[in-house]
Amino acid sequence: MICPHCDQSLLQRERTGRTCSKCNRQFALDPRTNTLRLSDVRIRRIVAKLTDDGRTRITVNQLWYALTRKQTKRGNGRAGAVGCLAAGLPVALVLLIGGLSAGAGVVALLGALLGVVTTLVYVSSFRRGHRAVEAHPLSHFRSTSMSLWTSVYGSLPSGIVDERTFRHPEPPATPRAVLLCADASIAAFLAANGIPERYALALVTRADQVAPGSVPVIVLHDADVTGCRLAAATRAALPGRRVVDAGLPPRAVMNAPGAVPVRGPRPPAGALAPLRAGRTLTDAELEWLAKGWSSPLGAVPPAKLLSAVTRVVERVTGAKDAEAAKAEAVGFLTWPGEAAS
Repeated sequence: MICPHCDQSLLQRERTGRTCSKCNRQFALDPRTNTLRLSDVRIRRIVAKLTDDGRTRITVNQLWYALTRKQTKRGNGRAGAVGCLAAGLPVALVLLIGGLSAGAGVVALLGALLGVVTTLVYVSSFRRGHRAVEAHPLSHFRSTSMSLWTSVYGSLPSGIVDERTFRHPEPPATPRAVLLCADASIAAFLAANGIPERYALALVTRADQVAPGSVPVIVLHDADVTGCRLAAATRAALPGRRVVDAGLPPRAVMNAPGAVPVRGPRPPAGALAPLRAGRTLTDAELEWLAKGWSSPLGAVPPAKLLSAVTRVVERVTGAKDAEAAKAEAVGFLTWPGEAAS
C-alpha cells in the first residue's frame, strides 16, 4: 500500500501497527486488515470524486454505499455461461445424432453440461452479490473504519458529515414547498448542501411533521414497497394538498448498471395491493418488488441525486437557482453509468 503521508510504497512488514516504517507516522486503514480492503489513499480518492473535490458534502451512509458498490455490481458471467450452454448443447446433439464422432459428441455434451453448471453458479453468486452490502454492514464501517480515521486525523474525511449528529437549519417561516424524505441520511445530505435554504423548503422525514398549509409536498423515497406507497399515504394523510412523487422508482434501478439492488424477504401478502390499485408502477416493477428486491436512495450517486432533487424542486416551486442550467441537462432519478472507484 501507499503511505498517505510520505507516498512511499509499503510492504506488509513495513507497516505494522498501522505505522509507516519510512516516515514513522500512523495511518488509519490497512487494506490487509479490513473487509473492504480500504486504505487512506483510496478513501481520499473516492471522497474527492464523490464530493467534486469538496464542492459537495455527503454523509457517512453515502460513502459506505459508494465503497460497497463494487461488491454488489453485476458481473458479466451470465453471458459467458449462457453462451457456453447455447453453443455446446446444439453441437453435442448434432454430433451424437449424426453419429459423426461419439467422442467429439461426448466432449461437446460435457461442455454443454459445464455451461449449465456455470449458469447455476453464476445465478447463485449474482443473488449473493446483491446481498454483499449486508456482509459489510454500515454499523461495522462506522465503528471500525470511520472510528480509526477519526482517531488518526481528528475528524471524518473532508466533505463527509455524520447524519446522526448533523444539525438541520431552522425551517423557513413561509416555505415554498415541503420536502418529505424518509431517509434521514439523505435529508441530512440535502440540508448539508443547502437545498432547503436555497429554495425555502421545509425539510421533514415523516408525513406527520408536515405543517398545515397549501404548499406542495415533494416526496423522496427508497425503491421498495414502503417507499413506493409513501406518496399515496401522504396524500391520504394530507387531503387537498398537492403531493409530488419524486422517486426513487423501481424502474430506475431494476436493470441499471452500477445500481445497488438488495434482495430481502418477500413482502407480506397484500402489501402490493395498494400499488397495483394505484396503477403507477408497471407489471415488471411490481414483480421486482414482489420478489423482495429493493434499492435505497443512499446508493444513488450524490451528484446525480443532488441534481435530480434540484430539478424537481425547481419544477414544483417555479424557483430558479444559479445551477439550474446544469440541472436541466440531467434526467430525474435515472441511473447513471457506474462511477469508477
